[in-house]
Amino acid sequence: MDRYLVLAFTHSSTGLKNLDGLFIDEAVLPERLAKIKSELNIDGLMYLGTCNRLEFIFSVSAPVKESFAKNVIKLFHPEWKEKDIKWALTRSQLLRGEEAVQHVFEVASSLDSLVVGEREIITQVRQAFEWSHKHGLTDDFIRLLVRKTIETAKKVYTDTKIAEKPVSVMSLACRKLQEWNVGIDSRVIMVGAGQTADIMVKYLSKHGFTRFTVFNRTLKNAKELADKYKVNAHSLKELEAFKGGFDVLITCIQSAKPVITADVFDALANNEKGTKMIVDLGLPFNVDKAVLTKKGVKGINVDSLNGIAKKNLNERKGEMVLAGKIITEAVNEFYTDLKGRKIEIAFSEVPVRIREIKERAMSSVFSKEIGSLSIESKEVLEKVIDYMEKKCISIPMQVAKEKLLDLEA
Repeated sequence: MDRYLVLAFTHSSTGLKNLDGLFIDEAVLPERLAKIKSELNIDGLMYLGTCNRLEFIFSVSAPVKESFAKNVIKLFHPEWKEKDIKWALTRSQLLRGEEAVQHVFEVASSLDSLVVGEREIITQVRQAFEWSHKHGLTDDFIRLLVRKTIETAKKVYTDTKIAEKPVSVMSLACRKLQEWNVGIDSRVIMVGAGQTADIMVKYLSKHGFTRFTVFNRTLKNAKELADKYKVNAHSLKELEAFKGGFDVLITCIQSAKPVITADVFDALANNEKGTKMIVDLGLPFNVDKAVLTKKGVKGINVDSLNGIAKKNLNERKGEMVLAGKIITEAVNEFYTDLKGRKIEIAFSEVPVRIREIKERAMSSVFSKEIGSLSIESKEVLEKVIDYMEKKCISIPMQVAKEKLLDLEA
């Protein structure tokens, strides 16, 4: 367990408004994370960024220095001054060992979400691992942690009512649009094409909305979402030049700076009269604050949903206790899983050694005796030796694991 560390910036420890300034541009993200891994001698790293958290999950084989968290922040934000780094340290949590593992389980089980019980986080954790693995950041211990994390979160959602009548940031945003009496013939611009965008388009489509235009940094992803719902797709570069107008603008894209500036908004509005409704689900915020204060604009962002989220938390406190018990059990199980994995690593040379002995016996020690056997006898002998090889490889590991379980019982 000691090999796990989590450096977390969350809606509760950092505050949604402050989280805004922690994110960096996607274009430099892989390079910055790779530098953190190499310069701090980290075995495995997973990056998790959502609308209410930014977290680094580490696997390390040796104890880290007291300056570890500070060094991570410096490498992630090399442009920051000392005062910025000190500020970030006061807003962060550095969790170690069992506490770190429990935190990751709680995050995926939505106990630490802005809206407790929202299921989207389990997918976000899985996608964060896949992205981190794709960029060569993870190791086998991160893989084991994520596997147990997903398993635990699924058990929480199945065995408790924490996600009953599910509420999510997206569903709260959709409720807000209903409060604003948005007509189903409204023109909707969707900036972003990820899971959040998909959920929003799906929800609105079910309620009769059909006039969507999707913009995304990667045109391929925009087209995939657009094809799914038979709507139009464009590259994000085309956004400011778009002259189709809009009534509702929904943003959910990762960007270090606002995508919808005052100039972009004015170009999209194209001097049209009527109220423009904006739903900003990005973090950092995708819409410049100045836009939300414009005349004729109704807008909300993730921060605006805090009040509803707190009410939701109070309604689910009983289920959180049950979920906490499941997570405690899972942490204990994971402790045993890790010991089993260490045994597997320790015994990793056993198959190689046994095969070497087998080959030496066949090719030199008993070569004359084997050479005098009939074809049928050789076939039987090979079957016997193959059987013995498999058993000699599996039995030591099996016995070691059984002894481990006996010691813990």
